[in-house]
Amino acid sequence: MNVGTIFEEAGLLKNHDRFKLVKKVGQKGDLITKHNHPEALILFTVVNGKVQVNLNDDEIHIVEPGKVLHFDGDNFINVKFLTDGEVFVTLINK
Repeated sequence: MNVGTIFEEAGLLKNHDRFKLVKKVGQKGDLITKHNHPEALILFTVVNGKVQVNLNDDEIHIVEPGKVLHFDGDNFINVKFLTDGEVFVTLINK
């Protein structure tokens, strides 16, 4: 009996009562449009490539592998893939 699960595909990977895990895959120039998740605390983790994350239209972060961006989901996010890449977004229920 396996106790571990490996996720490889893009999309919603795990929907648990305490958190959600989502994998986003993008090509250079792809956008994730402005939205928020007021029910959650967010961990935004780039595992491949480089992305520009705008929070509330006025705070800009360049996120690359080895870096994790944390923010409250009340804030609005939009993302631009600066290179081809993969991102894991963990939404932790408040």
